[in-house]
Amino acid sequence: MATIRLANGSDLSVKLSVADVTQALSGDRSPAFVELPGEDGPVLVRPSGVIAVIEDARRGTAGFRHAQPEAQAS
Repeated sequence: MATIRLANGSDLSVKLSVADVTQALSGDRSPAFVELPGEDGPVLVRPSGVIAVIEDARRGTAGFRHAQPEAQAS
């Protein structure tokens, strides 16, 4: 499973791997929309509206994470 981050800030879960989504969005021809299998049925996605494809680890969350430096001992 993969999560697609759209330009409007929303996330969309699809039943494909990250590699499969990337391949579908970057096909030889540039279609206006690409149909992907979503959790509730097929969804149409405009490739130009996708800003990230994130691997869904099925932990209930997906997204970008920022590393925090370790606290220094005083």
